[in-house]
Amino acid sequence: MDDLWEFLKSRNVSDDTIQRMQQDKWGEGEGPIDNSLEPFVLSERVKKILVIHRGQAFRQLIEHFCDESVLTDDISMKVILPDGRLENAVDEGGVLRDVLSEFWHDFYEQCTLGNSFKVPYLRHDFGQQQWESIGRIIAFGWQREKYLPVKIAPVMLEQAAHGCVTTSLVDCFLRYVTESDRMILESCRSHFEDVDKEELFEVMDHHNSRRVPTADNIEQLLEEMAHQKLIQEPAFVIEQWHNVLAPMRIELQDIAAAYDELQPTSRKVMKSIAYPATMNLQQKHTGRYLSTFLRESDKQHLSLFLRFCTGSDLFLGKTITVSFTQLEGFQRRPIAHTCGCYLELPVNYDNYPEFRHEMNKVLESNIWVMDIV
Repeated sequence: MDDLWEFLKSRNVSDDTIQRMQQDKWGEGEGPIDNSLEPFVLSERVKKILVIHRGQAFRQLIEHFCDESVLTDDISMKVILPDGRLENAVDEGGVLRDVLSEFWHDFYEQCTLGNSFKVPYLRHDFGQQQWESIGRIIAFGWQREKYLPVKIAPVMLEQAAHGCVTTSLVDCFLRYVTESDRMILESCRSHFEDVDKEELFEVMDHHNSRRVPTADNIEQLLEEMAHQKLIQEPAFVIEQWHNVLAPMRIELQDIAAAYDELQPTSRKVMKSIAYPATMNLQQKHTGRYLSTFLRESDKQHLSLFLRFCTGSDLFLGKTITVSFTQLEGFQRRPIAHTCGCYLELPVNYDNYPEFRHEMNKVLESNIWVMDIV
């Protein structure tokens, strides 16, 4: 018990309180427990730094999150560059968002099947431990940054967190299949008689439907195929994620709405830009170039822009503060500081195409190195 008294003194608990506890023989099964002391115990979160090598976030995050206690730790991250140097960045959120973005990009490529929406497939080298670890990464991303892997079919997360599905299975399935399959299946729903039956039978066979489709049963068949592909086949994965996400069912109450909020749009991103209160003529021109660039950008380039400025490829509601530089020649380029979500733009552009070309070169280089603290 002496260690306990010393610990409480180190937490600035008053001598009177400690003396009262000693008299009550607190902690020895006698006398009442002073509930006012619970925060001192609960606040002792373990500080843990996760070291991630650039390009290895997928494997290393899974290894780190195999530890069940990781969600109760106070985690920050450091990144090691391919040349062995420590990335010169302080994790005030930007490093974490960047690592999460890298992890999920690799996860979609290495562990899922599907088109717009993806579904994990069972790998021989992934068992219960690995899938639970990925479930903890989902929980951790949501708790720390409100980040969700929005390319995973939302019905999977609904089933894992709530034990039931609220989003339309068929709508998710149509975003899972290829673009050509989706066009055929959607035509079936509206104009069944006009659909090329040979193509339709080929699509149905590809998705393991053994019944002949008709105008009367096509909706039922789509529902059955969707349930098989999105719920039944990944059932083992959903079960492991359920162990982690079920306690968060209140936090994840409306997954479909969260997906919508996280999707980047030109309007959302433009509203998140904060310019200086006063700007000269050159700065105003560059600001208009940026607005035009964002209006023209497709979803992929908006995601790249957000990751460049905030570390996250999703829209997390971060304000992006713009400032201006006088960089010229070979030094001229946009510079971002993801920890504080700052964007520095040169003002020496002669026209918008020149600005657009330089911005696209930076975003499409796919080199995410934080070199400024």
